Amino acid sequence: MNEKISNLIQHYWLYSPGEQASKWEEFYKEGIIALKWDKLGNLENYDDRTTVVEALINNYGGTNDQRNNTSAINDFIYKMNIGDIIIAKKGTATLLGYGKVISHYYYDEERATYQHCREVKWIKKGVWNAHNTLPTKTLTDITNDESKIINGVKYAQYLLNIMNENTENHEIEKVIALLHYKPQIILQGPPGTGKTREAKRIAKALLGLGENDTLNNNEQFKLIQFHPSYSYEDFVRGIVAEPNEEGDGIVYTAENEILGTFAKEALDNWYKAQQSTQTLKEEEIFKAFIEHIKDELAKSEDYKYPLTEAVYLFDADDKRFKYKGDNWEVHSKGLNMNYAEIKSIINSDVKDRQGVTKLTTIGGQARRHASYFIRIVEKYYEFKNSYKPIVVDKIQLKNYVLIIDEINRANLSAVLGELIYALEYRGEAVQSMYSIEGDSSLTLPPNLYIIGTMNTADRSVGHIDYAIRRRFAFVNILPKDLTNELGNNFAKSLFDSVANLFKDNLSPEFKKEDVQLGHSYFITKHTPINIRWEYEIKPILLEYVKDGVLIGQDIEDKINDLKPL
Repeated sequence: MNEKISNLIQHYWLYSPGEQASKWEEFYKEGIIALKWDKLGNLENYDDRTTVVEALINNYGGTNDQRNNTSAINDFIYKMNIGDIIIAKKGTATLLGYGKVISHYYYDEERATYQHCREVKWIKKGVWNAHNTLPTKTLTDITNDESKIINGVKYAQYLLNIMNENTENHEIEKVIALLHYKPQIILQGPPGTGKTREAKRIAKALLGLGENDTLNNNEQFKLIQFHPSYSYEDFVRGIVAEPNEEGDGIVYTAENEILGTFAKEALDNWYKAQQSTQTLKEEEIFKAFIEHIKDELAKSEDYKYPLTEAVYLFDADDKRFKYKGDNWEVHSKGLNMNYAEIKSIINSDVKDRQGVTKLTTIGGQARRHASYFIRIVEKYYEFKNSYKPIVVDKIQLKNYVLIIDEINRANLSAVLGELIYALEYRGEAVQSMYSIEGDSSLTLPPNLYIIGTMNTADRSVGHIDYAIRRRFAFVNILPKDLTNELGNNFAKSLFDSVANLFKDNLSPEFKKEDVQLGHSYFITKHTPINIRWEYEIKPILLEYVKDGVLIGQDIEDKINDLKPL
């Protein structure tokens, strides 16, 4: 069977390590691939295919049609070369890993089975879905399989890309490990490197979502974009004007904005996840009590719930009851009885009016009106004695992810304010300049992750001072050649030509990794490259010339001479 292939072109092979990949773990550990026809002995002793067919029939039975078996044997011994790539598979849908052939064929009679071997240096191991595209044969040369060009990529490279996408996943795993150390990071790089896309991929991983899952309407995810006029009052906590419920005109009250609200949601989950089921049961009882009072109000003909003979509740919302007396002149529109203060009295275990007047965890109005507050607390205990709470499961800790796009476009010191401290000391309250219902504290919990994106070509990066930089970890997202991933959908020639401009004509005042145009400008899957060149790439390059980023007497001619293929 002397059919040695003389050329040394690198081949790509699909290989099944035993029936249903039963030998995969063994072969991976030993660093080999092997075939099973052990009864044939050393396969190099056969003169031609005819003698191999006869041996196969004599030892294993079957017909004279042994084409697949003889091809596999011939390929394994003679066609396969050192340096070839082996792609291990299971069935028609699962990829297991790949490696490089590092030895010639040898017969190992000391092995109990699978005695026909080659050594392989395995490069990657895992489980990937190949979407039922794999052939059924034990060994298949897919080097030049023109029938399976997918998205402009040859079949072998397509399968390697499926497995090498896990390299991106590995990078994401590294970033997530970094986020557990420092829960706020900034993805930085020049324009067009996919920083926002990468931030969303990291967010999905943190939230336990798949690549194809959407982040839309996910309560644990927020995305905002900073701009130069963005302020603390826009981002954290600010003042709003509202109608005066106790008289004419308006009143100014503080309210949480995007970060304040999102941080509170994350903090609520973090606290509940730390609590025992008994504490959670108490929370559930309190919520049920509030709903019970609301129901009693709705059932009464005059919409009143009496506290004393002269004072009653007359309204309720998600934060407070409203109470008043018919003969009240000063507060004729009623006063607030906040749920938080009722809960504070309950948690203090105070059971009488005198005790309420001495509490420092409630407001002055609550202490002055202790008789009314203690009455509602008494009602709570009556309700608790008769209420049977639903069995409460322990609350699962959830991750919350905030993406801040273009984070360096705002004045971060002014926007973050006292939260610069809270970023470093997660779980510790800081005092805001604005109080909400008497509470000025703000806390960033450990389960809130902040991912910023930053365009390093933007001159406004100077706004990020050292104090803020120390509290963020910076991750580089740089331009890369996507030919292997996208094939004909990536304009490699133009990408290389533009990259050379930043190699040969870059001002010494700039770093290439800060300003080179990113790979997304050269993706042609949805936009032709001539459109991208004329209306996206070329204008930015010429702007770089005006800004002194790209220099040289003939630089504009160089740019104008570039032509997309």
